[in-house]
Amino acid sequence: MTQGFDLHEPKMDGYVCRAAADMEAARDELRAAIAEIRPGDWDRLVPYGARTLHELLVHLASADRAWAIAARSLLRGDGAEPEPVAVSAPRRAASGRPPPPEALLDEMARRRRLLISLYELLEPRHLALALPAFGAAHNSVRERIWRGYHDRLHAADIRRTLRTRWHPPRLRFAPELRPAVDALSPAGTLYVIHSVDPVCWERPSGVPGWSYRQLLAHIATGDWVLQAHLRHIIDHGFAGPWPDIDAGNAERVAERRFSTHAILVEEYLSMRHQTMLLLAELKPAHLRLPISFWWEPAPNEHTVLDYVLAIDRHERAHREQLRPAMRYLR
Repeated sequence: MTQGFDLHEPKMDGYVCRAAADMEAARDELRAAIAEIRPGDWDRLVPYGARTLHELLVHLASADRAWAIAARSLLRGDGAEPEPVAVSAPRRAASGRPPPPEALLDEMARRRRLLISLYELLEPRHLALALPAFGAAHNSVRERIWRGYHDRLHAADIRRTLRTRWHPPRLRFAPELRPAVDALSPAGTLYVIHSVDPVCWERPSGVPGWSYRQLLAHIATGDWVLQAHLRHIIDHGFAGPWPDIDAGNAERVAERRFSTHAILVEEYLSMRHQTMLLLAELKPAHLRLPISFWWEPAPNEHTVLDYVLAIDRHERAHREQLRPAMRYLR
């Protein structure tokens, strides 16, 4: 059931109306996931992070505020805020505790109504602007008003939480690894995945021979080479030989020929978590070990640290190949 605004509202720009309709469909999915949460579930931790379902709901209740501020800026003709907008948490109760779920759900609905009322005022001239707060790339208003991905992402978080008992490990990384750990955050890839139009998953991607779903299968399993190297380094104290990467990639994609995109997202997150566990085991001595890159002419000499710091390039490249399937482009 779609709630919150009239999809046939004549004063809303047609393109904006499609984005808003997608947001409402995603909100229905989120509502359905929230409805499965029982009173005793709110303190359960969300894999693979460290916040509870209650804290996730606090985030959801606040999430539209930054977008409402950006929309107001667009309507004033300012583009967007020059810096990312901090999202304030809902006001705490007099006891100092976060509001109860019922109050948070009410606030979530109220903020969404406000955002939609601002969307109704957007015109084609606003859609031609950029949102500098998102950086130099992928910051167009035409793309970024498609907010449905956010509800879909967190609906998946809720479903994962309800079927998993999660106990977050305490990971400590060598300081030199911090840039790699930050770069391997799944957030950017999840944004694209949850923005893909589902009709596109079985269509050919820009990678010859692979559909978009097969491309996602490759992204989901893309850490396998890195993990093999890290395990060998941790167990033996030196870098092992490179595997047959083309054959390994093809085998993993073929093994997942019946995996849905939702299952592949879960595998991607699980595999990335395993990568973080291995990175946390690396010692400074491991980072100084020599390793050659198979993609560079021999001889070439690098360190394990060089390799780890460069590994996010692989995922970023394939994430860009997934972007043509995003809803805002269809």
